[in-house]
Amino acid sequence: MTLALGIPVAADLNLVPGDSAQIAYTNGDGINVRDVAGYSGAIITTLHEGIEVSVVDGPVWADDGSGWYYISVDTSDGWVEGWAIADYISGDPSVVRYEAVAGAAVSSGSAAVVGTDGYGLRLRDGATTAAGVIAVMPEGASVGVIQSWLTGSDGGSWAQVTYGGMTGYASMDYLSIGGGNGDSVEPAVVASHPVTSGLSVGDRAAVSGTGGGGLNVRSEAYYGAGVLTVVPEGNVVVIVDGPAWDGEGNGWYQVDYLSTVGWVHGGYLAWTDAAPTSPTLESVTPPAQQPVEQPPAEQPAAPIAPVSGVGDAIVSEALNYVGLAYVWGGTTPAGFDCSGFTYYVVNRVTDAGLSRSLEVQSVSGAYVDPENLQPGDLVFQQNTYKWGLSHVGIYIGGGKMVNAQSENVGVAIASIWDSYWGSRYYTARRVG
Repeated sequence: MTLALGIPVAADLNLVPGDSAQIAYTNGDGINVRDVAGYSGAIITTLHEGIEVSVVDGPVWADDGSGWYYISVDTSDGWVEGWAIADYISGDPSVVRYEAVAGAAVSSGSAAVVGTDGYGLRLRDGATTAAGVIAVMPEGASVGVIQSWLTGSDGGSWAQVTYGGMTGYASMDYLSIGGGNGDSVEPAVVASHPVTSGLSVGDRAAVSGTGGGGLNVRSEAYYGAGVLTVVPEGNVVVIVDGPAWDGEGNGWYQVDYLSTVGWVHGGYLAWTDAAPTSPTLESVTPPAQQPVEQPPAEQPAAPIAPVSGVGDAIVSEALNYVGLAYVWGGTTPAGFDCSGFTYYVVNRVTDAGLSRSLEVQSVSGAYVDPENLQPGDLVFQQNTYKWGLSHVGIYIGGGKMVNAQSENVGVAIASIWDSYWGSRYYTARRVG
């Protein structure tokens, strides 16, 4: 019997090394990347539909007549390279969304918004995080489901839903299918007219609804801005300015907390007549007396971190462990997790007494603006394996960090401004 070596109808065989392409035609199932060109190759990883890849080599032909490209892609676990069958690689990005929607599950049920930690879920005009925001659906809101498990052009899983008379797309990560009743009892938080806490300049407000995690004070009014400090649950701040809204419809207030002035999300503030939180007795320093005629000093900006004399030593120590294993909860060379790695390295080099806790590390030392990073600074990321603050590495210069990255990668060097880490930058601190 002779095997027919026909070319698959869906295969795109016009790509050349250096081209960009997308995973497509998989109906949301994704594609396996293998170590050799052919189905006999070991699977290195699986890529979701819509993921953008770079063509390195190919097409080449396996013994069964199937065509394969050697591709590379930047993932959360670092760069991955390998062979992928040409049937599911396309140089035309327009095919991705069509094929994903065509293979979606269709339903007329309902879902509930869950797991947003009170932030709410954005209703977008397309199945991608790059799409415009129509509204913000609050935690617990009930939505009607038109289609579920669509694979968007960003590789994520999406649902087409209705909420408050509006139709759009929402991430499946924050929807519980079958929850709710399909009716939106609570009014939509429309992005062009966001809801705020109703506070005015001069009001006092208590931090609430953070589940004990506290509220980040940021240098500017958006989630990507650097964190200056964290206000614990129940502490009281003074409203300095606002509300102001970011591009995604979130309302922010500028507040004064223990003489640190920055921006906080208005959803975690509640009006109070309690006095503003005062410094602890240990931190009180009597102010120098000023002549009555002298005008009051301007509110100081966030303190600038002094250049660390031990930064290079921290980097040198950290690089000794590149290639070692990642172990959840690990704090020794037998295996590190992200904050266990920084805890071990910094405390070997300095007497800073850096905490093991990722959250405490993120407010230790002094805040560093992204434009002033120095080797040895700790750089923090958010929204990696979980929502919110979730990762830390050690800046080594040149836009790179060394970090205990994942079980697949171990301790490795990564670019903090690449397509994955750059969008997840949280803050930086100088310790030691």
